[in-house]
Amino acid sequence: MSVTINDIAKAANVTKATVSYVINNKPGVSDETRERILKIIEENGFRPNVIARGLAGKTTGIVGLVLPEISDMYFARIIKGVENTANKYDYTLNLSSTHGNPQKEKMLFDLYTSGQVEGIVFVCISLTAEHINYLKQKKVPFVCIDCFVADKSVYNVYVDNEEAGYNAGSYLIKLGHRKMAFIHGLYNSFESKSRFKGFCRALNENNILLPKKGVGQGDFTKTGGYLVTLEFLKLQDRPTAIFAANDQMAMGAIAAITESGFKVPEDISIIGFDDIEAASVVQTPLTTIRQPIEEMGKNATEILFRLINGKDVPETVILHKTELVKRSSCASIGG
Repeated sequence: MSVTINDIAKAANVTKATVSYVINNKPGVSDETRERILKIIEENGFRPNVIARGLAGKTTGIVGLVLPEISDMYFARIIKGVENTANKYDYTLNLSSTHGNPQKEKMLFDLYTSGQVEGIVFVCISLTAEHINYLKQKKVPFVCIDCFVADKSVYNVYVDNEEAGYNAGSYLIKLGHRKMAFIHGLYNSFESKSRFKGFCRALNENNILLPKKGVGQGDFTKTGGYLVTLEFLKLQDRPTAIFAANDQMAMGAIAAITESGFKVPEDISIIGFDDIEAASVVQTPLTTIRQPIEEMGKNATEILFRLINGKDVPETVILHKTELVKRSSCASIGG
C-alpha cells in the first residue's frame, strides 16, 4: 500500500497543509519541522504527484530551479532571469536551495521527477552520471547554468571561467604586480577552480610563483574574503594584488585591508568576479570580471521551454563572454 500525504502528516504530527508547504518549498515552516518532515518523507519513500493538473492536461505549469543557496547576489540575479522568462510563458517557478546537503539534493531529485515540475534549471550543481541518467530515464527536460557536467549531451549555459581568470591575472601582471594572492570560493566549486586555473596560467607564463600561503578559501562570502585577507596581511612578504573568485569576497578583502591601515589600490590592488550591483557603488569601486548573469538565467530558461515543447535545440553548450571592468580598486606598482 502506497504512502499518502495523510500518513506523512500523521507521522510528523503536523497538518496536511504543513506537509504540502514543505513539499512545495514554501515559507511558513520552521527549519526543525521542515527537516523532520523531509526525513519522514525519505524514510517512507513518499513520492508526491501533482495529480489534479496532471490528469487534466498532463502539465503542471511549474518549472523547478535548484541552486546551492539564495543569499548571494549572483544567485538573486539568476533567479530574476529564470523567473521573468518563466512568467513570460505563464509558468510558476518552484525555487529550491540545497545548501550542499546530499539528503536535500536527493529529495529534490525524487520530488522533481515525480510530476512536480515540467522541467528543471540547475545552477552551480555538480551533476553525476547517475543524476543525468536518472533525469533522462524519467524524461524530465533540464538545463544547467555554470555546472560541472562531463556529459556533453547535457545543455549547459556558462562563461569561460578559466579564460576570465587568465585575463584577471594578465591585467595585474600588466600593472607590474609580481606578488599576488587568490581567494577561492569553495574548493569543490567548478567555477572557482577554473578561475584559479586560468589565473595560475597567466602567472606561470610570466614566471611568477604563487606561494601556498597566498591561496585561501573564502566560501564565496564577504566574511570569508575578509578573514582570508587578514591572513594574507600577516605574511612577511604580503601580496600587492589579490584576485577573489567573486565580488562578495573581494569587498570583504577591501574591508580587511582598510581596517588594517592599508589603502586600496595604493598598497594592494583587488579584482573581483561577477560585477554585482554593489561593485560599482562601494567606497572603492571594484575592478571585476563581468559575466551576464541575468542573461544566462533567461537563456537557460528559453532553452528549457523549447525542450518542454518538443522543439529542437542543436547547441548543447552555450558559452557567454566575460568582460574586464576597470574601476578604482587596481593600480600599477608605484603608480
